[in-house]
Amino acid sequence: MGALSRRFSLRVVGRALSLGVLVAPGAALAQGATQGASPWTVTTAAPAGFDRALAQRMSQVHLTRLIGLNTQNPPGNELLTAQYFDSVFATVPGVERHVLPAAEGRANFLARLKAPNATKRPVIIMGHMDVVGVDSTKWKTPPFTATVVKEGSVEYLYGRGAIDDKGMLATALAAMQQLATRRDQLDRDVIFMATAAEEGGPGIGVEHMVTQHWRLIEDAEFALNEGGRIRVSDGFVKSVNIQTTEKVSYSVVARATGPSGHASVPLPDNVLAALARAVQRVHAWKAPVKLNETTRLYFSRLARIEKDPVLKSAMQRLTAANATPAQIDAAAAVLSKEPLHNAVLRTGQSLTLMQGGIRSNVIPSDASATFNVRVLPNDDVRGIVEAFNRVGAEKQVTFTLSGQPRTSPPVSPVTTALYQAMESSALAMVPSTTVIPFMSTGATDGAALRAKGIPTYGILPLPLPMEDELRMHGDNERTPVQAIGWATEFLYRTLERVTAK
Repeated sequence: MGALSRRFSLRVVGRALSLGVLVAPGAALAQGATQGASPWTVTTAAPAGFDRALAQRMSQVHLTRLIGLNTQNPPGNELLTAQYFDSVFATVPGVERHVLPAAEGRANFLARLKAPNATKRPVIIMGHMDVVGVDSTKWKTPPFTATVVKEGSVEYLYGRGAIDDKGMLATALAAMQQLATRRDQLDRDVIFMATAAEEGGPGIGVEHMVTQHWRLIEDAEFALNEGGRIRVSDGFVKSVNIQTTEKVSYSVVARATGPSGHASVPLPDNVLAALARAVQRVHAWKAPVKLNETTRLYFSRLARIEKDPVLKSAMQRLTAANATPAQIDAAAAVLSKEPLHNAVLRTGQSLTLMQGGIRSNVIPSDASATFNVRVLPNDDVRGIVEAFNRVGAEKQVTFTLSGQPRTSPPVSPVTTALYQAMESSALAMVPSTTVIPFMSTGATDGAALRAKGIPTYGILPLPLPMEDELRMHGDNERTPVQAIGWATEFLYRTLERVTAK
């Protein structure tokens, strides 16, 4: 550990309480792994140059500070976070920094750790600074004050963004600070990029970076972003799911038209009734199963750890080399009973909005409903809309795509040095885990980089039980405190492996 890191560690730990962390009775600021085995206790040797206790302290303090900066979108206010990153990286030698304003109070941030004698193209590690809004009345702790609460044998850090995506940013920052002490041993630059507006709004985040500031990242060979999952089950890190592709999001609007009238005289062509019938049919309809390279590998490797014998058999039959279309459909029918598996197998549609009517005694002449449609990378949204119209089967109702079809970004291959570094790092920390290529059903900033030719891999580096993973975007978002240090080590190992000479 270099003198710079030691000075920074003492400074930030000494300021922990002033940064806004609340510690519940019986809990304390983590100083490393707690006694006894847990999913977040790494029993293998630490990598060269990595201090686990320091990583736990620094990443937790960074996350505490980031949660305390209210960047709920709207309005965003990501400039606050960009300035924090700028102040931290200002203490690290060999870093080129850029605070990049994008709108009033909003900005992106980029820091480039320079390798003195780089022979390879840079790697990007990235995350987004904005968070979704909160209803603070439904939270057990103040959502914008990081609060440590001990529940049973586990300490949790509560706060909006603890998972999505300030946990990623805090641990990446701490990993880069330790990596910087070995800067003379790196063979490529490391680019830290923090974006605005990932949770919705104008294109001032990653879109702004690839259009207005492309020169700062255009030489990157690959990127590491959020999007995958590290899943804890039965007290173990069971799988590390690395996102290599993602679905493309569209809105499809159903519009119904017909005669209006007084509600005292019922009309057979009532537009609300027609819309309801059409929407129900489309809601229940399932698009055809379409496997791709990532989803085949996903189900094939998931079968290795699946406990349910029925699901395990279905996964094996689904991905068998000689499986016929009929056999694939039969296996998919079993798996589709589980909503997440169903979403991975096919393009999916969710009814999200319905609008119609002006008064309780008036039959309206028009009404609409909106489906959020997540399209597989190898599917055609125009064909999906045609199917909606066919399945809806109401002469008064028409389904229309909002916007234009887009070309799906290429799937990031599993053969790159970055994917292999992520896989090796996971297995070095948890030799018994299973690493699985993963297609995200949600959208991330990674799609914009894939579209520009930069293979991008997604991982939420915090190992989480499903209960905590499902709190993302929900009330009482939290992460186990020990998971923060685990995540920092995983990111450090990955960056060290992909940059070491």
